[in-house]
Amino acid sequence: MAAATLFAQPFAYVPDNRLTTDTPGVPLVGAKIYVYETGTSTPQPVYTDAGLSVAWTQPIVTNASGETDGPIYVTQTPALKILITDADDVNLPGYPVDPWSPYALGS
Repeated sequence: MAAATLFAQPFAYVPDNRLTTDTPGVPLVGAKIYVYETGTSTPQPVYTDAGLSVAWTQPIVTNASGETDGPIYVTQTPALKILITDADDVNLPGYPVDPWSPYALGS
C-alpha cells in the first residue's frame, strides 16, 4: 500500500483573495480545489483518510465556511499541481501552483 501525505488537516480553508471582492479574506463558499500530477492536467487521486481508502471527488468544493468537509491526503509524491478556482471556475490569484510540494509544509 502507498504511504499517505497530509495535504490539509483537519480541513482546507480557502479565503476570498480575488481582486474584485469588496471583502477580501472572507471564506470563499463554493471554491473548487483541483489536484493534478505536476506539469499535467491529469487528476491526482486525493483521499479523505490516511489509509487512502476513501477518495475525494474532484473538484473538492468548499462549504459555507470556505472549508473542505475533512482532511485531504495524497499519495507520497515529490510534487503536485494545485488549482483553486471560485464557484464560476475562475482561477484565484496565484493559481495554479506547479510544482507544489506537500513536504514544503512539513507534512
